[in-house]
Amino acid sequence: MMEEVRKGSLDYVSRTKEILRLEQAKQTLENLNSDLEKDMQNLDEANQSLLVQIREKELKIQSLEKEITKSIDLAGERDEINRTASEREDALKDLELETTKLEKSNEILAKSVNELRIKLSRKPPQKIEVEKESLKQMLDESKEKLQKATAFCAEQEKELAKKYQEILRLMEEDREILLLETEVNKAQSLYNQTGKPPLILAEVMEEKLFKEWQRHLWFSISLLIFLMILFLTRVLSFGFLYLHFINPDFLLNNLPKIMDRNTLWRLRGFLLPSLNLRVEDFLPH
Repeated sequence: MMEEVRKGSLDYVSRTKEILRLEQAKQTLENLNSDLEKDMQNLDEANQSLLVQIREKELKIQSLEKEITKSIDLAGERDEINRTASEREDALKDLELETTKLEKSNEILAKSVNELRIKLSRKPPQKIEVEKESLKQMLDESKEKLQKATAFCAEQEKELAKKYQEILRLMEEDREILLLETEVNKAQSLYNQTGKPPLILAEVMEEKLFKEWQRHLWFSISLLIFLMILFLTRVLSFGFLYLHFINPDFLLNNLPKIMDRNTLWRLRGFLLPSLNLRVEDFLPH
């Protein structure tokens, strides 16, 4: 009878130990599952950020394509513009390849996340730790790839901006050449109508440059005069406010130090009628 009781107590203790061990294993599995869910959530956020950046790069590519088409339509058939346009197209192709690579990497990450979710429900905790480390490595690699892609896109954007400025400069030169050609055509048509010899192109250019220089000169002179008047009015207004409100005795204290008596007497005789109060009409006679 005592042996049966001992066996029962031993079985009970072993069962309780087994239950505690299973509960601990369950708790560890739950913690690992929560950690893996957090890692998966981080991967999803990284995928979303990758998608947003891919869309931004696609919008930039579309805007650059529109600018390229506009610049090509405006520039005409110049070899330099064609060369820069081809370089831009190559850069855009590189950007498109980079975006396709990013999209493929995003798809691979999504597939790997789904596969990991399927495998997590079947694997023991030791394999879950290994998968967790591999997920962290994949996340770090994806972050590095994203940083490299953003740096590459920024460099390409700077190069495209420089090329766009060069195209604008060439377009401005073409516009000036077209204006000169129109002026020459006008002079030739005037010669055909009136019979008088037209002006030489150099003289026309010199006259235009002189007129433009003269216009800029008058504008700068008028601006300088306006600024001087504004400065003088500001100084006079500040001086009037200082003499009227802050230090009314400034002139009385400093004029005798600067002028002699004769000039002070003449100044007094000149300013006295305007400084006296006109109260004679109000006084009794």
